[in-house]
Amino acid sequence: MHIQRIAREIINRSSFSTAAINEGTFLDQVMAYFNKAAGHTKISQDKLDFYKSTDIVIKFNLPLVRDNGTYICVPAYRAQHKTYRLPTKGGTRLSPHINIEEVEALSFLMTLKNSILDLPYGGAKGGIGINPRKFSKREIETLMRRYTLELAKKNFIGAAIDVPGPDLGTGEQEMSWMKDAYTKFKGHQDINSVGCVTGKAITQGGISGRQESTGMGIFFATREILNDLKYCQSVGIEPSLKGKSIIIQGYGNVGSFCAKYMYDYGAKIIGVAEHDGSIYNQDGINPYELAAHKTKTGGVKGFVNASKYWEDEAAIYQQCDIFIPAAFEKTVNANNADKFNCKIIAEGANGPTTMAAEDKLLSKGVIFLPDILLNAGGVTVSYLEWLKNLKHINPGRMTRRWEEQAKHRILEVIKMSTGLNINVKDSKLAKKMLEGPSETDLVHTALEQSMIEAVKNIMLTSQEYKVNLRLAAYISAINKLNEHFEMAGVEA
Repeated sequence: MHIQRIAREIINRSSFSTAAINEGTFLDQVMAYFNKAAGHTKISQDKLDFYKSTDIVIKFNLPLVRDNGTYICVPAYRAQHKTYRLPTKGGTRLSPHINIEEVEALSFLMTLKNSILDLPYGGAKGGIGINPRKFSKREIETLMRRYTLELAKKNFIGAAIDVPGPDLGTGEQEMSWMKDAYTKFKGHQDINSVGCVTGKAITQGGISGRQESTGMGIFFATREILNDLKYCQSVGIEPSLKGKSIIIQGYGNVGSFCAKYMYDYGAKIIGVAEHDGSIYNQDGINPYELAAHKTKTGGVKGFVNASKYWEDEAAIYQQCDIFIPAAFEKTVNANNADKFNCKIIAEGANGPTTMAAEDKLLSKGVIFLPDILLNAGGVTVSYLEWLKNLKHINPGRMTRRWEEQAKHRILEVIKMSTGLNINVKDSKLAKKMLEGPSETDLVHTALEQSMIEAVKNIMLTSQEYKVNLRLAAYISAINKLNEHFEMAGVEA
């Protein structure tokens, strides 16, 4: 069951359109966006060159004895883009496509993302070069544990050094293996060893709300942007997320939770693309029913409430208000940009749009909600998990009961002052309102507040520099990097 789950998270890249060779690598795309945004600042080129350079990147090989007795060496990577803030933070993926340039690009995006959300981290990213659907659970566990030990021996992991988290092909099981391996190796010397990774299972020091955090963050950010009447008028789109038609590419953890929150808010999911094809229904798709179907079958094919099914990604090119790429990088590219019929692209994946594609779509009036803002929910909640591990106490444990009692005392004062006979014992809603916040409540509200503040900052930057939201996000991050190094310096 575990192998089936992580296999479903690895999107078959041949199922989706890929970028043209002349569009460059993923790292080239990130650098191009950085350079374009940097042109709007007054920061000197020598400083900009330093800010975008990767501090450290390592590659090493992991030996593995496979279940059939054969020996193989598996490539593994970890990049720490900027160590100006410690620890560095970023995901760990299992993918046969991973390479040094990819982890450099992703760690670069993490530096920018952490800066935008004002998180106290440098950016990092890493992974192991395998297709998990071709490896057993025992083999994956062995690789994850050996990967952790190699990072520890190289001083590349720890609550104060570098904190990996889940990414493509990994989840709470893989993070729990990493945590267990590290604590057994280093726990007697590191009282905060449980904080060496985030995205762990609750029983292993994880936090409630982490699983849905990236999808929820996309929802919060999209909602806030579309609730800004002045912005919507300036770009010529109807305000409010409610009633908007949505098509999603990738229905894994990110895409499915994003769909559920937007559906609950009043948006309409009309199309979904996955590795086994794509489905469409103009009248709407229930994301909860689709998630149950995908859990049972491994894909979207055969979903009974779809009015149309294609063996390819055709659903993503149907007319809609919002298209959400939630699969992997460069799926919106020069080869397919002309096919899209959406008004807004809300980027759920990392780097899903190439610059050539964006230029084409901007000329058609398409609005982009950038990835380094929208999908920052995951690292934001990872930050809360890290804090929980450092404090060695669950959020709300010392205050929940006190807050509940305080609410009851306030209610008693109101009853005494007004003479009203207020009976809350028979009302489930009233009881819920009087409860103290649970860990999940605290995580969700903290994430919501973080995304609201980040959106507000990016909107103000967009207005100040008269640029679109992607450039505004990059400009904001670059300026924060510059402010740090202007104050702290760069030399030891």
